[in-house]
Amino acid sequence: MDIKLLLHAKDYIDDLARGINPITKEEAAQNDVINDVRVSRCLFYVADVLGKVAENADLKPAKKIKEKAFDPSQIDLNKIEFSSDDVTVSVITERINAVKPQNMKKLKVTAVTNWLASIDALKTVVVNGRNERRVTQNGRAIGINDEEYQGKNGIYRRILYSEKAQRFIVDNLTAVIDGGFNGSSKENSGKPWSDEDDFMLKTMFQEGVSVSDIAASLKRSRGAIRSRVEKLDINY
Repeated sequence: MDIKLLLHAKDYIDDLARGINPITKEEAAQNDVINDVRVSRCLFYVADVLGKVAENADLKPAKKIKEKAFDPSQIDLNKIEFSSDDVTVSVITERINAVKPQNMKKLKVTAVTNWLASIDALKTVVVNGRNERRVTQNGRAIGINDEEYQGKNGIYRRILYSEKAQRFIVDNLTAVIDGGFNGSSKENSGKPWSDEDDFMLKTMFQEGVSVSDIAASLKRSRGAIRSRVEKLDINY
């Protein structure tokens, strides 16, 4: 349904019901048929019906596009932006997702970091009773570094990726996907949160990853993510 055309027709009928020529915007002659009270009432009725039809049609959700799995072979990797400055992994995935087709699922942050962990470029260590990511010797050879920064609730360690590391990730996107790291089910719904889950949640949230992407990465619902963020009092 063409809502714009429907509303345009309603405007014309509104004018006619008021005794106005919709083309010239001049009042019609007194003896014009549109000034007959019976015709006028009918026109007002039709205009009202069109208005309700347009309103209800506008409220209907747009048809959801069925997304296909993320596929690096369907992306023009030459269009991906690289930075000479060190950036976070969320920036890298945002730039990759910016050039993917609209009907393709997004590449997730954790797909990249879990793959990097699988090739021993990142590792998880326990610091003061909590899990944190650290860069390995292999990771530094790739161009991954880390630094401390002052957050709202204390000092955090942030992992950054040089241009060399950015290109390494893009060059190995097929390995990331073939390794099964970009799954999107909610199979963890209802399961207890582990220290690793909480660590990943905090890291992604503080890096500005969207709730939807965090939910997909952790295989939980968006409501579960919001509840956990509130419970842990996580801030940017």
